[in-house]
Amino acid sequence: ETHPLHIHQVAFLMIDRRTIAPGYAPGTLLAAQPEEFGEKDTIRVDPFTVTRLYMKFTLPGLYLWHCHILEHEDYDMMRPLCVGGRCATAWQSL
Repeated sequence: ETHPLHIHQVAFLMIDRRTIAPGYAPGTLLAAQPEEFGEKDTIRVDPFTVTRLYMKFTLPGLYLWHCHILEHEDYDMMRPLCVGGRCATAWQSL
């Protein structure tokens, strides 16, 4: 199932998407769709792929990423992203 992945408080650019699917050579480059060019805050993440993103954070801290499918978000597809290395204990207290 494809996941619409959203990252809070930062825009990003998609670098590339590569397959890890059975039947493909590992790392096969998959073409980006026209709507995926430019800055985004949500990106499609397909099964059996690795999607690489470029993000520039202006402040260290705890950021949040999650799947926009509510059932997935409710079942642990809402995770912290620690930028700057000093926020592991902050997430545990939420």
